[in-house]
Amino acid sequence: MTATSIGIEGALEALEKASGAKSLRAWMETHQDELLKALDGRRLNWTALCAWFAEVGLTNAKGEAPSVGCAKLLWNRVGKTLEARRQRHIEASAAADRLAEEKRAAREAVKEQQGEEEAGDAALRLRMEQADRAERYATSMREEVRGAHVKAAAQRQERANQQAATAPEREIEPSDPSEFITLDLPVVKGVSDRAYLPVDPKLPPVRKGEVNRITGIAWRYGDDLPGYPSKRNYEYEREWLRDVGLLLRHRHPTNLTMTPEEKFVMRSAKSRIPNLY
Repeated sequence: MTATSIGIEGALEALEKASGAKSLRAWMETHQDELLKALDGRRLNWTALCAWFAEVGLTNAKGEAPSVGCAKLLWNRVGKTLEARRQRHIEASAAADRLAEEKRAAREAVKEQQGEEEAGDAALRLRMEQADRAERYATSMREEVRGAHVKAAAQRQERANQQAATAPEREIEPSDPSEFITLDLPVVKGVSDRAYLPVDPKLPPVRKGEVNRITGIAWRYGDDLPGYPSKRNYEYEREWLRDVGLLLRHRHPTNLTMTPEEKFVMRSAKSRIPNLY
């Protein structure tokens, strides 16, 4: 087997497998038009989207959960790719129409030049070959578009099946209210009643990047701090930063005795609520 006799089918299959069912690019190529239509001109909330991407396991080319900047860049690239694909399809269809018209004109011209049979036959064959190539190209483009739609539908179904299969695993049976515990926290002026609410010890701590189920916005300023109020009792992160910041300052008159995680929350609280302390 020579190099020139080897087709590209194997290479295309390898590239298709490399993209992966969990590729964020593949998801965007499948759903970009649908998402833009649903938003109807509204801006995308990239923070919430990236949190969801991480939750469902969509990754970038490096297999990592995408950052906001990475997702925006990939979104723009996918938009250009889809637009180029649509333009190629339009150009291919237009070229096929033009060549089909030329083919018809060629037949008519040949009929008018019956006295020059050999030249007419050669011209006819050339134009018909060109028209046939254009028709084959247009057909292949239409098949590509249909194949993309079929693939997208299959990916949507597969994702729905995966989510349905894993949903019971992510659910945690809540504790009975009688099993809730109350944190041993000092009463500090300015701290809201939310800080002293009983908490379910069975629920895991809220992590940075998780989506707030009430607002749909991802938590930005660190994980829950052990021994301090959980974000689970708050709607907005600014309120949580205020309460935890006041409790941190009460426990630590100086940042020198704080853990790195506590220092991060304290700095975040000062930046969001500069007149609090």
